[in-house]
Amino acid sequence: MKHLLLTTALVTATAAGVHAQSTDTNTNTAASGTMNSEMFRAESTPDELRASDFLGMRVYASAEGASEDAYEGAQEGWEDIGEINDVILNRDGEVQAVLVDIGGFLGIGERQVAVDMDALEFVSDSSTAENDGDFFLVLTADRATLEGAPAYGAAADGAMTDQPVAAEAEAETEEATQAAEAEAEEAGEEMEQTAENVEAEAEEAGAEMEQTAENVEAEAEEAGEEIEQSAENAAEETEQEVELAADATADAAAEAGEEVEQAADEAGEEIEEVGNEVALTDSTAPEADAEATASADANAEMDTTAGTSAFGADFAREGYSDAGMEYLTTENLTGARVYDTNDKWVGEISELVIDDEGKITDAIVDVGGFLGIGEKPVALQLSDLKILRQDEGDEVMVYTAMAEDELKSMPEFEKE
Repeated sequence: MKHLLLTTALVTATAAGVHAQSTDTNTNTAASGTMNSEMFRAESTPDELRASDFLGMRVYASAEGASEDAYEGAQEGWEDIGEINDVILNRDGEVQAVLVDIGGFLGIGERQVAVDMDALEFVSDSSTAENDGDFFLVLTADRATLEGAPAYGAAADGAMTDQPVAAEAEAETEEATQAAEAEAEEAGEEMEQTAENVEAEAEEAGAEMEQTAENVEAEAEEAGEEIEQSAENAAEETEQEVELAADATADAAAEAGEEVEQAADEAGEEIEEVGNEVALTDSTAPEADAEATASADANAEMDTTAGTSAFGADFAREGYSDAGMEYLTTENLTGARVYDTNDKWVGEISELVIDDEGKITDAIVDVGGFLGIGEKPVALQLSDLKILRQDEGDEVMVYTAMAEDELKSMPEFEKE
């Protein structure tokens, strides 16, 4: 049976009615007034429903169905499965079914189904007292029924489209096969061309490598000849230099011998003169020796007690003793760390200042900075430092009575 959509069905039904009525009118024109009154409706009835209102209505599914004629709003357990988007009529103008789009309900895939009108229950909505015409469309169906509902038009469409689809698929397959064969042939040609290119490049690379090897061999041979020639030249130059050096050494030795002989003669004369002077000064020697001894003792006492007044007589560190003058040398003091009286490292000695008599007078201490960067050199008198030496080792500890901030505030030492 051919199903028509709502708009087409209404037009068809109307045309059929008009045609039948036209025939009756031709045979009996006297009854036209009566027939017109039966053909047309002048006003609506309370229970009629317009198709425009029917389309778009929601359809609810309930496994229990609707046992009452009216409910106050949609009930618990009713599931909204979709809306009516069209109506199916037969040629007699009777509504056969409604088309409902269902989907997204209980995991069911979206599709269009035709629901028979006899399966729909019209249930009044008593929650809208101001509109007595409100109602629900309820379908008595459970999950299994909905899952098994066939898609509307699927069988007919399948029968009509099987052959075109098969022919189209065959054509597409043949086209794809031809395209694949063409691509394969093109790929084969490209591979063949690539192989030829690779072979040509390999031959060219082989020729370049062979030429490079020949060039390297020639350069090595040339370098060997240059080295051999350089060695011969160097040997000759060295031999000449040795001969010249030998001659110069001999001349220098002869000259030195003459100078030594002359110096010996002069030294003999001076010794003779000194002997005469010693004989004259023997009587004053004891007095001079006593004065020299007293001066040396005073210097030694001053040097070994350097810094004692600034630190106090009881300043000491376990395992360390005052360093003697014989240990106070540039080699032993340069780089020695300088500490304050609280044993905080405040700097290190970078150099020593020596007077014209060869005596150490000042120590230059680098203070401040970080990892040698930004350090400031300041001069501290040796007498203001306490220098201790390890009793059983060579470690030196240098102390100052000044704090680090005081050292940083001192003027920077500048060499003259």
